[in-house]
Amino acid sequence: MSQTLNVALASYGMSGKVFHAPLIAAHPFLRLASVLQRNDNSALQRYPKVKIVRSFDKLISDPKIHIVVVNTPNVLHYPMARDALRAGKNVVLEKPFTAELDEGRELIELAQQQGLMLTVFHNRRLQSGFNTAKKLLQEKRLGKINTFAVTIDRFRPEPGPKKWKEEPNPGAGLLYDLGSHLIDECLTLFGLPKSVYADLRIERNGAQTCDYFDARLDYPSHKCLLKASMLAREPAPAYLIHGDKGSYLKPLGDVQESRLAAGQIPQGDNWADEQPHEWGHIRTDQGRETYPTVAGNYQYFYDNVYRHLTHGDELLVIPDQALVTIGLIKVLERSAHERTCIELA
Repeated sequence: MSQTLNVALASYGMSGKVFHAPLIAAHPFLRLASVLQRNDNSALQRYPKVKIVRSFDKLISDPKIHIVVVNTPNVLHYPMARDALRAGKNVVLEKPFTAELDEGRELIELAQQQGLMLTVFHNRRLQSGFNTAKKLLQEKRLGKINTFAVTIDRFRPEPGPKKWKEEPNPGAGLLYDLGSHLIDECLTLFGLPKSVYADLRIERNGAQTCDYFDARLDYPSHKCLLKASMLAREPAPAYLIHGDKGSYLKPLGDVQESRLAAGQIPQGDNWADEQPHEWGHIRTDQGRETYPTVAGNYQYFYDNVYRHLTHGDELLVIPDQALVTIGLIKVLERSAHERTCIELA
């Protein structure tokens, strides 16, 4: 018989409602056992058997909990993950890993000392856009790549109500929030770049943190262009790849977030399949043709966590990788501040 592991959520905000809780609840051998909600019991509406707790100390002191998901504001990632590890809990951290490099190093060392799992929810590795781009690169259908561009555009002209995202605290701003995703994709596909350059801006009235970035990662044979904006009424393509034999364009990054937000249960082999009109296309000397999307699979993240803890499988996201992402964010911040290209090797 397979062992059931109990999971606790440190927050029931957007990431808890849309991503973590549905993915945990859909796994046959993970049990969403408790949720930290300081002021209400709204998690009970969808998960009536869950235990509501009012403090993080109570959450991590429960001896029945095996895994704690720290999906709280960025500045709390380090202290909460540290306390959970000290309490003997395996930890899943929402991205970004930590606000500072020293914090990440300390968590990695602590997890190793305690013999516990530590991983980071870099779920874009399990999106259709990333999966499809990876397959195209492996096939070499576009020839020698010169440009790999990934964009996340949104239209939110007014700063949102989440103060932790809008106030200039450590780990705040779009480069940490969305940039950590895009950087992780490029590091996963191509490794460390040779040099980087970044333009970081505050564009919206009333905004206090970075709400636009345009970053370039330079590799020996190609460049990665990473962009995100909160003032893009008409979004740019999510993925754009150019090579000397053709180009690939994918307007839509993935369908899983919108389906999870709509309440769909992430189960079955086909739940994240895209319709043909949502696929990207390739243009070569032979003309333009649609290119079937490789469906995303967020469920794999928690299945990997489960199998790591019960079968010893290698983690999808090793914390050292997430630490490199934070390090690169720091270099990009420096590049923007100094208005210069920074060589890494």
